[in-house]
Amino acid sequence: MTEIFADGIRSIAVTNGVLRIELMQLRHNREQKGLEPQSAGTLMMPVPLLKDFTFQLVKTLEKLKEHENAEKSEKTPKSKTAH
Repeated sequence: MTEIFADGIRSIAVTNGVLRIELMQLRHNREQKGLEPQSAGTLMMPVPLLKDFTFQLVKTLEKLKEHENAEKSEKTPKSKTAH
């Protein structure tokens, strides 16, 4: 199995029923002394699988947001109310 780290998406295309997502990484450019985007690889899948793939990504994002909200509420000081 190949693992690819991606900083983002460079392009998305659909051709002949295949979704192609070109991933990109930010890599150091010694000449310009900065970061520049370069292709990291292409994720390809049949278009009929896109719905389930997207659903899985949305579920993951929702879990991350729930976790983030739980962490924020733990860090927020509780206000004391007088009775």
